Amino acid sequence: MQDKERMKDFEKTKLQVEQLLEFKAKVMESQASLQRELQRARQETREAHAAREQFQEEMADLAETVEMATLDKEMAEEKAETLQIELEQLKEKLEEQTLDLEILRTEMSERASGGGSATGASNYEVKQLEQQNNRLRETLVKMRDLSAHEKHEFQKLQKDMDQKKSEILELGRTKEKLSARVEEMEHQIADLQEQVDAALGAEEMVEMLGEKKMALEEKVAELEEAVADLEALQDMSDQLAESSKELELELREELDLALGATRDAQRHRDAALETLADRELTITKFRELTHQLQEQCLQLQQRVQSTESTKTNVRGADQQLAEILDFQKTFAETRAQTKAVDLELRRLDADEARHHVRYLLSFMPPAFLARGGDHDAILTLLLIPRMTQKTEILISQVREKYRSIEKIDRASVVRGHSVAQYSFRSRLCSHMYALQTTLSCFESALNSCNPEMLLKVGAAYPEMAAQEKSLDSLIELAKRDQLDENLPMDAIEKCCTYFATMFSVLFGESTTINQARLIVNGTRTLSNTCDAVATDATAIKALIHGEGGDIGLLCQHIETTCEVIQQHLKSARRRVPRDQAGPAFSVGANLGLDKDCNEQFSTCYQHGVKIIKTLQYLLKSALQAITENGGLDIGLAADKLKEMAATSSEKVYDTEDLGPVATIKASLTVVQQLAANLAQKMAECENELAISGQTQSQQQSKDSELIMPIVSRANAVRKESEETKILSRKLEARDSDIREARLALREKQEELSEMTLRKELAEKRFATQQHEHEMNVEKLKRKLEEAQNQLKRKEKEFEETMDHLQTDIDSLETEKGQLKEKLKSIGKKPISVSGGDSMTGSTSITSTLDNKYYVQEIHALKEALNNEHQQKKKILCDVLRQKLDSLEPLSSPANLKSLDSTIQELRKKTTNLVKDVEKTLVYPTVPDLRRKVPEMSYHYLLERRRNIMQLKARADELAAQVRREAIKRTPGGRAEANFAVYPNREMAAAMQERRLLAAEIKIPYNGPEKSFSVDVGPQELRKIHTLLYY
Repeated sequence: MQDKERMKDFEKTKLQVEQLLEFKAKVMESQASLQRELQRARQETREAHAAREQFQEEMADLAETVEMATLDKEMAEEKAETLQIELEQLKEKLEEQTLDLEILRTEMSERASGGGSATGASNYEVKQLEQQNNRLRETLVKMRDLSAHEKHEFQKLQKDMDQKKSEILELGRTKEKLSARVEEMEHQIADLQEQVDAALGAEEMVEMLGEKKMALEEKVAELEEAVADLEALQDMSDQLAESSKELELELREELDLALGATRDAQRHRDAALETLADRELTITKFRELTHQLQEQCLQLQQRVQSTESTKTNVRGADQQLAEILDFQKTFAETRAQTKAVDLELRRLDADEARHHVRYLLSFMPPAFLARGGDHDAILTLLLIPRMTQKTEILISQVREKYRSIEKIDRASVVRGHSVAQYSFRSRLCSHMYALQTTLSCFESALNSCNPEMLLKVGAAYPEMAAQEKSLDSLIELAKRDQLDENLPMDAIEKCCTYFATMFSVLFGESTTINQARLIVNGTRTLSNTCDAVATDATAIKALIHGEGGDIGLLCQHIETTCEVIQQHLKSARRRVPRDQAGPAFSVGANLGLDKDCNEQFSTCYQHGVKIIKTLQYLLKSALQAITENGGLDIGLAADKLKEMAATSSEKVYDTEDLGPVATIKASLTVVQQLAANLAQKMAECENELAISGQTQSQQQSKDSELIMPIVSRANAVRKESEETKILSRKLEARDSDIREARLALREKQEELSEMTLRKELAEKRFATQQHEHEMNVEKLKRKLEEAQNQLKRKEKEFEETMDHLQTDIDSLETEKGQLKEKLKSIGKKPISVSGGDSMTGSTSITSTLDNKYYVQEIHALKEALNNEHQQKKKILCDVLRQKLDSLEPLSSPANLKSLDSTIQELRKKTTNLVKDVEKTLVYPTVPDLRRKVPEMSYHYLLERRRNIMQLKARADELAAQVRREAIKRTPGGRAEANFAVYPNREMAAAMQERRLLAAEIKIPYNGPEKSFSVDVGPQELRKIHTLLYY
């Protein structure tokens, strides 16, 4: 039972671990997604900051340009003032000169009349002399000023020259000081270099001593760890004996707790079975009750049918009507249900398309979504037809809501709303058709322009999308059924004028547009404008009391002119070829109109809008005056209406106002001239189109073969992407080459560093050898001096000995002479002669005996030295033999072969274990749940748990065998034991340790930081250490 409970706990913990792992994976995924979103948000904030900084820079540049412009303006104003003053002075001088000229002319004339009798100097000559004196005086003043100026400049240059001389002297002094300072620094550098060389030698000695100290400390630590391991093993053996008893007691307590938990679970199971039985009883009771209620319902239905059979004759017609109504109701419900289903399906399709577009946009680069990019161009292409469809929806809604009126009289204008509603319908339709005209021009131009122009138009997409809101607001009012005559038209007018001006700004007159669609939409715009104008004119005419006057004649003129304009527009619209007016023929439908036909239509539309506004203001003010006066059946006088018309025309036309009659007639003539010219051109064009039908069909086929700018842009972007891929591959190849080059460069740098280290070491060795050489040279010099001194001493001794010997020789010669004299004197004495011979022989014998003694002593010393060397070698051999005997024996090849066989056996065991684990865990056998015996599945679970436990035991045993084999194979890693294989402390630490962080090297760099992990050994670590410190 205890094993079962443990297995259950194991399964629970295993399931919890799996759930936690799944939850961890989900959390990691969510964290990664949040990280990506955070990076995207940071990128967006960076882009926003960059855009803000760019905007601030632009504003700063604009502020600077404004300041420069204001400065230029002030300077220009000052210059204008000075020029004005100079002009006035010149005018005064001119007046003085003219007066002098007149005086001289009079004097000359008087002199001429008087003849040549006047001998004295005339005033003219006096004037000339005075002018010459003035000029000479002015030149003298100028010369004086120039001389003073030159003197001043000469003095200034003299001062500058003196200052420069003083500076040159100071610089010379500073140069001398700095040169002396440089020499001192060079001497200091030489001294420091010598100190550094000495310190390097000392550091090498310190490092050697430190390494020896570390080795000794490591040996001491190893011995201490070995002692600690032995003590820990003794403590563990004692603790195991004590813990076995405690473990037995704890297991008994856990067994008791598990038995109590099983009893609690049994009680919970019994309670759950009881609650299930109670619920089944309640379900059966409810089923019986529902069966009874159904029987009662059937009885009641039978009674109702019996009572209705008696009343069939009375309620026949009512029943038929009810059946028809029920059929209509069910039919309407089915239609509404089908519509609802269709709407749901369309909503699903729209959501799916929206998600599809969002997913596609997530794959696009940031340049695609930038302002004025391809995305804005695509949105612009979608915006134009969407706005066109919205205008069609509004036109259809307002036409269905407000029907046309047959008669306009005073009662319908004053008391009813039908006239105002029909006028509103015409005005709204004219605005919508005007917007359609501009949008059709946009559509045809966007389908025929170049990709650069498409991107240029796409840059204006946000402003165009903002103009779409006016149409959206009208559609919302149509949904709520709030489109009425009180709605202001300012927003839609601004939208129409915006698109017209944007088309002229973006495309100009050089673009080709579909003139057939332009004529159709333009004529519809002007015809609806004429309807609105004619309706308002008829309403104003109905409000006039008495004679019409100018306003009545104006209204009559408006009605007749509008009828003429509509006839011209109808004739022009009828002659447009219908196969070219559709949206499929966006380009190439040229009907011979002027290039500025779009602008002509827009100007006519503006004139029509002004007429409508003028008449609307007049009509509103007239109705207000009638309601205030209370004369609903009387109307207003023509004079009062004329005053009101003057105020309304001044309000609308502003500076262009020439009076209500003149301004309205001028606007109508503009529209009438355009309509007449259009009808005439279409009549001329009809015959030409009939003649050139074949060529036009060929032109249409050519137009259909033209590539749209969005397609060409897509092809260009696709080519750019392919080129970028090719370039990215090239860059990757280049990066790999650069990486390899960097690796090669790093290797070369390492080799260079090694070479520099070797060079430094060689230099150090050379320095040491040179120092030793110098020392040896000094020693040899000293020895040479000693030898020379000794030689001198020996020479002196030799000279002394030579002198002594010379004295001895002289004395001997004297003695020889004396002996010869004695010999002569003696002559015949043989004894003395034999005695002298014996003495000389004795001296020669003693010298030979001394030489033999010295040779024997030298031989004896050599033999003693040889004996000493042999004894030393013998002692060294004995010591080395003892060290070799103390070492552990080396592993023989036979043992290695046996170890290799054990490794093969361990490999076989691991492969078998992996196969068994895959068989039990990856490919489990599913029990047959169709059998009625529930114990089979439980036994299967127990069998599966037992197999898992056996596999775990096998895995642990195999790991222990591998560990023992590794300990055996590692020399010096086995602890001394008699009954098992235990690793020593170093081996255990080496088996448990992982990669250690030996050191961190931080290299200063201003760019982005990156961390690299480098696996090194002791030699590599030492080499890095020497590179960093030396």
